[in-house]
Amino acid sequence: MMFSRPSRLRVVLLCSTIFSTAAALQGAPQSPGQQPPQQQPASQQPAQQPTPQQQPTPQQPPPNRPNNPFENVPQTPAQPKPESPKQQPPVQNVPAAPEALRATQPGQPPEDVIEAIEFRGARRVRQDTLLALIGSKQGDKVDEEALHRDFISLWNSGRFDDIRVEREPGRTGWIIRFVVVERPVVRSIKYEGNKSVTVSEILDRYKERKVGLVVESQYDPNKVQRARIVLLEMLAERGHQYAKVDPVVRRVPPSSLELTFKVDEGPKVKVGKIDIEGNHVFSSREVAAAMKNLHPLGIPHSILFENLFDRTYDSTKLDEDKQRVQVFYQEHGYFMAHVVDATVTMRQVGGQGMHIWLIHPNHIGTRADIKVQLEEGRKYHLNNITFTGVKFFKTPEALMTPLFGMSKGDVFSTAKLKKGIETMRKLYGQFGFIDFVVEPEPQPVPNTDHVDLSLSVDEGKQFFIRRIDFAGNTTTRDKVIRREMLVDEGQIFNNHMWELSILRLNQLGYFEPLKAEDAADIKRDTKTDTVDITLKVRERGKNSIQLNGGVSEISGSFIGLSYSTNNFLGLGETLSLSSQLGTRLRQVQFGFTEPYLFDKPIQSGFTLYVNRFNYNQGTEASILAGQNLVPLFNQLGAQNLLNYVSNGYGGTVFVSYALRRSFARVGLTYGYDISNIKTLTTAATDYFQYLDFQGVGGPNSLSGIRTSKITPSYTYNTVNHPITPTGGKMLFFSFAYAGIGGNVNTLAPTLEAKYFHPGLKKGHVVGVHFMGRMIVGYGGKEAPPFARFYMGGENDIRGFDIWGISPIAFLPSDATVNVYNNDGTQRMQKQIVNGVATYQPVTMTIPTYQFAYPGGDTSLVSNVEYRIPIFGPVVLAIFGDAGVDRISFPGQLGLNPGRVEQLNAEFPQANFNGRAYLVPDTQKIRASTGLELQVLMPVVNAPFRVYFAYNPSVFRGYLDPPIAAHRDDFPNAVTYTNALSVIGQPLPLFERYTTFRFSIGRTF
Repeated sequence: MMFSRPSRLRVVLLCSTIFSTAAALQGAPQSPGQQPPQQQPASQQPAQQPTPQQQPTPQQPPPNRPNNPFENVPQTPAQPKPESPKQQPPVQNVPAAPEALRATQPGQPPEDVIEAIEFRGARRVRQDTLLALIGSKQGDKVDEEALHRDFISLWNSGRFDDIRVEREPGRTGWIIRFVVVERPVVRSIKYEGNKSVTVSEILDRYKERKVGLVVESQYDPNKVQRARIVLLEMLAERGHQYAKVDPVVRRVPPSSLELTFKVDEGPKVKVGKIDIEGNHVFSSREVAAAMKNLHPLGIPHSILFENLFDRTYDSTKLDEDKQRVQVFYQEHGYFMAHVVDATVTMRQVGGQGMHIWLIHPNHIGTRADIKVQLEEGRKYHLNNITFTGVKFFKTPEALMTPLFGMSKGDVFSTAKLKKGIETMRKLYGQFGFIDFVVEPEPQPVPNTDHVDLSLSVDEGKQFFIRRIDFAGNTTTRDKVIRREMLVDEGQIFNNHMWELSILRLNQLGYFEPLKAEDAADIKRDTKTDTVDITLKVRERGKNSIQLNGGVSEISGSFIGLSYSTNNFLGLGETLSLSSQLGTRLRQVQFGFTEPYLFDKPIQSGFTLYVNRFNYNQGTEASILAGQNLVPLFNQLGAQNLLNYVSNGYGGTVFVSYALRRSFARVGLTYGYDISNIKTLTTAATDYFQYLDFQGVGGPNSLSGIRTSKITPSYTYNTVNHPITPTGGKMLFFSFAYAGIGGNVNTLAPTLEAKYFHPGLKKGHVVGVHFMGRMIVGYGGKEAPPFARFYMGGENDIRGFDIWGISPIAFLPSDATVNVYNNDGTQRMQKQIVNGVATYQPVTMTIPTYQFAYPGGDTSLVSNVEYRIPIFGPVVLAIFGDAGVDRISFPGQLGLNPGRVEQLNAEFPQANFNGRAYLVPDTQKIRASTGLELQVLMPVVNAPFRVYFAYNPSVFRGYLDPPIAAHRDDFPNAVTYTNALSVIGQPLPLFERYTTFRFSIGRTF
């Protein structure tokens, strides 16, 4: 029987009348010749119900027969109104309870109890689930009210479209049967016609608004209507104010539905003119600029370029902008200013007149002209400020008034009021008043331009920390987290120190980013004025792997791999191993860092390294030129090239100490390095033997180059995360002093700074980085070549080759050239070798300048990034890099006096001064800009990145070496001309304008 159908209720009443009449007849005395009708088994009961004509007249049951609680026979033809339950359930259109339940068997069971409970028609819901929804159980006494409550419970579950309750007698009691009709299941949800919003955006908004409409859920018209409203709101936000959304339902046999939202977006409405009326203090442009949602996009404060792009019109944002205009006035002292009215007029535009791309596109569309009427009122000033409810501080007026930045007679600004309240909240938070509340009550003084400000304070209770627990740290030890906490058990709960503690934990990089307001579960005990803090963390991958590599026909191949773990064994220790193996450079480095030595804030560690650098002059010049110039350089003669191999090894030990309750740290590093240079050509031998970086000449300059240096440093770091920073700054300064032992004397200061700040929208980040370095020798010694600076690549200026930026110099030297006859033939001379006469080419030695790629002694680089999250771990970064690598001390790059005297004695006409000749244009500023796509991989713990760079500032030209030889030094003009073709050959240097590269890691 279905309770929600009146016709079925009438059938129930008729059946009840029949049963009552039959019971009365059975109880009445019968004549001897009259027999009672034989009862049929329940299985043989006819399914048909008797018609009204066949029903006997209702009769009253005999007095000695107890009333059946399921029989409530009406005594009048009028249908009685069903009695409603005591508490109305939270559903609509719920069918009323019946007067009596219909029994499919006219027989009377032995006992008035429930023998069994059955459910029919439920195919997707388990029987035990349905039994759990109702309160009646097998063996309970039959209770009409209890069955009605069971019916309501099943109906409120939202699983059924129809419910019918039946009963029939069993062997020991009544069999209660719930016959249900299940709601259909939504098998698929489709969207047709949506262009402005994607399906993923729609689903995200559904989750945000908790619509609850998903595939494989039961069909609910209310959820479909909510989804339609949310979809209309999304379209309106994108300027489609006249969009239409029609949900279409199609039946899919046997019991499923296919739901399709047919979207007609209609015309896109953009904001047209914004007219401001009633403004006398501020211009219409300043007022419209306060309407952040609707005013056109452009370059702020540029006047000519402020209104470049029209916003899409969203009627729901107009009220927000009206409030923003009011706040704008109140922040400037116009406390009573408000928006009287705002009207919107739609108009059609475009299609006529001229069309100019970007400047005047003249597209057909709809514009919403907005007219805002203001009432500015007078400008108010602060009169008196009073505090009520302040108990903790004895002199609140003297202490707290400066927090608001306003004194008597100053302009009353709501912006300063909000900032002062926030500062006041932080002040109380430092003393444990975490439930501090303040209510400002500004009251304008009648007939004046003054405001009396009253601040009603509810300090709450002062809380102390009873216990601090940690949850989620499966690898990291509790003591590693606890030592970063600036609050401790038994202390006042200092909210400022708590925020700094969260920042210190984020700087470790062990966990996913924490927020001070959400990171912990703080339970208050108002009886003891204590709090229990449970800090919840989620650990991230502790291992970091970086991989880079490349193959080039010119420079060979290389592969770089680095591995580090920043939380070794959960103790916070750092273990790192990096290597780069290639044709030019081979380097291996191992390091270990202990962040808390002896459980004190003393960071210590060491690094060990070995490297090998193979320098080939032809290869390096080819890298600069971007083409293979090795055959051209080989024409100069193999022994005339600057080819050498540098081998070095060494290590460093360091220690640093964190200043108390600060983000500053002072450190000291000691390093020792031993380098040897193996020359491969005669020119390289001469170059290093006579290069004045040790102050000595000869072979001693090639081996045993020992560098012993000590480096004090200072670091201040508030960057909130080492991998994905969103705020904070970092300042680093060091001064390396080499000369404590060893045979290298250098001074090398370094300055580095970073700054991160939230961008224009939520999740956007602006990052700025700067680094400056310098190295100079002292005590009659110069900086060694391998200690100079090279730039280029993904670590500084992304659009250039790795180590591709360096000053280019020519150093005084000599060279051997062939002698020719006047007719251009090679001049030969007869020589006796092993008793055999042979002819050898005649050569001569001439003064020349040797090409060198020395590196700079001054390096400056700056980087700017604007990072935009796309989805998940994918980030798009707009970057700009600029830097310069130059030689600021030309006197530091030259030959020792002995070598210069030797050259001048051999070639007096050359008049060498022993200094390098620098190519000026190779020291220019290099710049690069472009787009970088970053994907943070949890296993690698560093971003994979692919970037495209455009280099607006490059060097493209030929390098002309200076000529030291004179015509008079040669036997004839032919020899002179051929010598010039060798020693004076211009070297091409064409840096690329664009670069596309893949790497792992960050520039900063």
